[in-house]
Amino acid sequence: MRSPRRRPALAAAVVAAGLAAAGCGGGNGRSADDAMAPQEVILQPAAAPGPDPFTESTARKSAETVPAPSTDRNPSPVSSTSPVAQELSSIPGSTPGLYGGTHSVASCDVERQIHFLTEDSARRRVFAQVSGVDPNGVPGYLRGLTPVVLRADARVTNHGYTSGTATGFQAVLQAGTAVLVDAHGAPRVRCACGNPLLPPTSGTGKVMHRGQPWPGYRPDRVAVVKPVTQPIDVLMIVDVVSNTWIERKAGDDCRQDRTSDAGPIPPPPSNDVLPPPPGGDGAS
Repeated sequence: MRSPRRRPALAAAVVAAGLAAAGCGGGNGRSADDAMAPQEVILQPAAAPGPDPFTESTARKSAETVPAPSTDRNPSPVSSTSPVAQELSSIPGSTPGLYGGTHSVASCDVERQIHFLTEDSARRRVFAQVSGVDPNGVPGYLRGLTPVVLRADARVTNHGYTSGTATGFQAVLQAGTAVLVDAHGAPRVRCACGNPLLPPTSGTGKVMHRGQPWPGYRPDRVAVVKPVTQPIDVLMIVDVVSNTWIERKAGDDCRQDRTSDAGPIPPPPSNDVLPPPPGGDGAS
């Protein structure tokens, strides 16, 4: 039986304090003096842990091999020296088809994640601080999250761990990345490195990408997940093997997955192509 869910605070102060070069891909943020400078965004492939991860990878191999859904084999050029204007729209975390997975198979080994953080009290404390929970409540918090994979490239605030502190940075996670999402549909842990995640700090302005783009990557189609107000009881996700619907109970270990006949499977959601939300956007 899984322990009760703890709702994490956004921990805005932690995000504001970070954005320094660091883990799970590295990063480099902006100071108050250069607030008008382009914001650096790190491109992070689905399975790559990157430097300064919080833990070893807990992503299951089945999740790491999920390909990006795009068929565009000619990604837009990404330059570390050429800032580009970017304005991102948000997608409600309750949107059907926003996430994927495999029927009855968790994309992340939650118990292994708990083990890694339990063994290192310093990392657990910093992880808890970023996530907005009590350090002693980290196991219950992780068990209350839901394992899925991203169906679209997604912008987040990622956090590496170095010298006993969390270092926040803006990142784009590749579609197929295994994550743990909370009761409001927001990604909270990246399983390839155990890093805590928060919503991105900004969805507008010029950005400067760093890293090698993957096939199909388009900066103008990066999704930003908006946490919904009302807790989600069931996530409607897409089975990446059979391309059918799965009803996954929030906070479940996937053993209660149910196949659903909810209609046609929508394309992966993105900034410029949003699936029509059934009965509203789910954000109220």
